[in-house]
Amino acid sequence: MKSTSGDREPEEFTDTDIHCDTCDDRRWFVIARDKNAPASARTVVPCKCQERVWGVRSSDRIRQYSDLGSLERLIFDTVELGTRDTYSDPSSFREAYHAAQRFVVDLQGWLVLSGPSGTGKTHLAAAVGNALVENGQPVRFVSVPDLLDHLRSAFDPAVGVQYDEVFLQAIEAPVLILDDLGAQSSTPWADEKLDQILTHRHNRQMPTLVTTGLPFSELSDRLRTRLGDPYFSRVINIKSGSGSRGNLGSGLKPKLAEAMTFSSFSSRGATGATTSQRRSLKEAFDAAKIFAEHPSGWLYLAGPTGVGKTHLAAAIISECIKRDRSVLFRFIPDLLDELRRSYGSGSEKSFDRAFSQVRDAALLVLDDLGTEASTSWAEEKLYQLIVHRHDAMLPTVFTSRIALETIGESETRITTRYSEAIVSRLSDANVVAERYISAPDFRHRGAIPKPRTNRRKPRGR
Repeated sequence: MKSTSGDREPEEFTDTDIHCDTCDDRRWFVIARDKNAPASARTVVPCKCQERVWGVRSSDRIRQYSDLGSLERLIFDTVELGTRDTYSDPSSFREAYHAAQRFVVDLQGWLVLSGPSGTGKTHLAAAVGNALVENGQPVRFVSVPDLLDHLRSAFDPAVGVQYDEVFLQAIEAPVLILDDLGAQSSTPWADEKLDQILTHRHNRQMPTLVTTGLPFSELSDRLRTRLGDPYFSRVINIKSGSGSRGNLGSGLKPKLAEAMTFSSFSSRGATGATTSQRRSLKEAFDAAKIFAEHPSGWLYLAGPTGVGKTHLAAAIISECIKRDRSVLFRFIPDLLDELRRSYGSGSEKSFDRAFSQVRDAALLVLDDLGTEASTSWAEEKLYQLIVHRHDAMLPTVFTSRIALETIGESETRITTRYSEAIVSRLSDANVVAERYISAPDFRHRGAIPKPRTNRRKPRGR
C-alpha cells in the first residue's frame, strides 16, 4: 500500500536549510502590546518557518536549541537548599535560589548572579534553563568564553557555520543565559561583541540571566551600567560558605580538597610497588607533612604521572587552611591562561593585581611544572615569579614530571624551555628539597614507571 501524505514522516530540515524573510532568520517573534511592554506581558512564538524545521518534535527542538547538553541534570530538585554552607553562605544562596525560581515564572528583567567559583551559580542558571525548556519556552544557555570562541571560529569558512547565525542565536534568543561572564579573554574585540549583545537585549528588555565569578565592582563601567540597572536588573552576590572560604580563596577546588588529604594518601603504593618505590612514597609523604606543619623553603615533588604528587600538594594546602594560613594553589597552564586574560589592552592594572597575588602569596603551590605551553611570554612570567619568590625566600611547592637532575640538561627536550636563571634557582640545594616519587601509577594498578637512570649532577654556582 502506498503511503498517503498523512502517513509520511515530516521532511527533515535544519536551520541553515531555510531562509525566511518573514522573521529575517530570527526564528522567533515577540508579541507585545507595545515596544515598552514588560517581559511578563510579552509572548514568544515561533515563526512559521520553524514548523518546517521542527516537524512534530517541537519539544526536542527546543531542548536542542537550549544547548544545555550535559547540564540537563542540574535542576531545582537537585539543589541542596539549606545544606550548601560548606560551599555557599546559606542566606545569600537561598536568596539567589528563590530569585531564580521567580525568574522562570515572571521572565521579567535581568538576573545577575555573582560569587566565587563553587558557590552554585551555574547550577541555578542551568536549573532556570531546564525549567524553561520543560515549560516549552525557548532558551539559549551559553558560557561567555565558548560564545566568543564560536564567534571567532565562525569567521573561518572551513568551519561551515555563519557568523551571523551564531551571533543571532545569542542576541535574539527569547531568553538568554550567559554563564561565567569575566572568564573570557579581555580584548577590544571580545568587549565589543559582549557590549553589542548586552546593549541590544537591554534596550529591548529581553529576559537575560548572567553569572559571573568576578566581584560586581571589578566589572567594567559599561558592564556595571547594563547589568546593574536598578529599574530592570537584580544583582545577587552569593557569598562563599564558612566551611570553604579558605579553599575557594586558595584556588583549590572543594572536591579536590575533600579527596586529597594526608589521611587519604597511601604510601603502600599500587599493586606491584617495590620496596624502594614504597620508600619513595613514604619519604615524599613525610616531607610534605613536615612542610605543611612548618612551611619553609621550597619543596619539589617530582615523578611520573599518577604517583600522588598533586595529592600531596593539595594535602599541604588543606592542612595549612586548617591552621588559618594564607595559601594559594595554581595549576600552571591555568595560571598562565588567567594572566593572559587579564593582560589585554587597557587591563594593565588588573594584570598587576592578578600577578602580585600569585607572586606574593604567603605559601604557593605550582602544580605540573613543564606542562605549560613553551612561549617566551610564559617563560618570562615564570622567571619573574620564580626569581621573586626565591629572593624573598617565600615558601613554595612545585610538582613536576621533570626530575631536578634533568631539568637543565640540553639533551632533554621538555626542559630546554627554561633559562639558566630559572634552572639555577630550582637547583639551589640550600633552598629546594626534592622528593622523587618512583612508584606505579595509582590510576593504572600495576603499571611500572620507567626507572631513573641519572643521578643528580652537582651544579656550579
